[in-house]
Amino acid sequence: MRKFILTALLASLAAPACAGTVLFIGDSHSVGPFGWKLDELLRSGGQRTATYASCGSIAQWWVTGKPTPCGYFFRDLAGKVEKGQKGPTPVFTDLLEKVKPELVIVELGANYAGLPSDEFAIKDMGEMAAKIKAAGAACLWVTKPDSRKNHDDIPRILELTYKAVSDKCQVFDSTKVTKYPETGGDGIHYWSPQGTPIANAWAQYVYDWAAPELPGAQPKK
Repeated sequence: MRKFILTALLASLAAPACAGTVLFIGDSHSVGPFGWKLDELLRSGGQRTATYASCGSIAQWWVTGKPTPCGYFFRDLAGKVEKGQKGPTPVFTDLLEKVKPELVIVELGANYAGLPSDEFAIKDMGEMAAKIKAAGAACLWVTKPDSRKNHDDIPRILELTYKAVSDKCQVFDSTKVTKYPETGGDGIHYWSPQGTPIANAWAQYVYDWAAPELPGAQPKK
């Protein structure tokens, strides 16, 4: 009996704690290497994680269910993965109801670059952040990373993101930990051989930053 109790105790100490439930949503960066890596880190850290990423999305798409034309990556709480090129963006309020997260991580912002209305961007992101707060979940918002294409838009997008959500969410400035390669890739996404290691490192930075806020999780050493 003593041996059984000791074995069970050692097993419980070795296993990662099932710390809490996290909902992670994002745009094309989360459809790709950054999203895959952050999802992996959250799960390996013991978080019950649901990840939903829709290429091209802004917050409004997560209200209307607008289909993505360029790719999606979903991985539910059970770990089931769905990938494809075209499909509807999940409705955010449905995800909040289904997942019941204690923490929501949002990686959105880059796709407001082509929209002329700053007021719309602030309202759109702000309304999503308000829904997170109303659901009783903590909110962490991850900004767009560095890019070679449309580089001059970065200060505007960062300013809009902070104005929209910083009163409701902690904000991670991804441009401080990313530098887009001078060659290779499409100038925006980190899918290339040069970009993928940067995306993986970006995800690790976000995870380490988020670790103190993860429900019951122990920060990685």
